Amino acid sequence: MNVTYFGALVAGLLSFLSPCVLPLVPPYLCFLGGTTFDQLSGEDETPSHVYKTVVLSSLAFVLGFTTVFVILGATATVAGQLLIENLDLLGKIAGVIIIIAGLHFLGVIHIPLLHREARYHADARPAGLLGAYLIGLACDSCATPCIGPVLAAILLMAAG
Repeated sequence: MNVTYFGALVAGLLSFLSPCVLPLVPPYLCFLGGTTFDQLSGEDETPSHVYKTVVLSSLAFVLGFTTVFVILGATATVAGQLLIENLDLLGKIAGVIIIIAGLHFLGVIHIPLLHREARYHADARPAGLLGAYLIGLACDSCATPCIGPVLAAILLMAAG
């Protein structure tokens, strides 16, 4: 079974319009453009440089987002072959990891690494287009739960 470009486009569009991805778009655009909803939708005339900044930052953001998906797509075949070759071993390893994680969550064992937290606290919005690109790279972690099933299906078909 082959996925056509149109089929992938429609699946991607439906994923983008999902209730957990679409609401993220306006805040990201405002954050990247260094503006607020009030400035963009206000009655006062919005300076043209705000629109230019938002558009350029959005393009950099999309480029960052796209970079991750291109890398995922490019490695899908290699990863698929590696998984198929080592499926039995990986299944056993995954089973052990799941058992250990279950024991940890039940409180039977304590794994300090699983209690660690890492956060980055930015004092200001990202610096220019590079910051927008980096936010686009990082944004995948927010959108992946919603677009993951469609992306996984397409990548599995590409790997085949």
